[in-house]
Amino acid sequence: MNAQAMENARRQIAKECLIELRSHGIPNDKLTTQILDKYTPKFKPLNHTKYNTKDVMCQYIRNLQKEEKDE
Repeated sequence: MNAQAMENARRQIAKECLIELRSHGIPNDKLTTQILDKYTPKFKPLNHTKYNTKDVMCQYIRNLQKEEKDE
């Protein structure tokens, strides 16, 4: 898998997670953690950094939110 395909896969998983987070309305810590834990195993093989997988996925989610806001 080339670098662009891996980046697209990471963004797709983060987008799916963001959609699920938004579908539950007002966020709470326990629910947010459960949803992030659900998507972390999918994201882990694609984590290209030395940082914690969940932290990297959260950063991708924040980036997606910023991109949506900027549009």
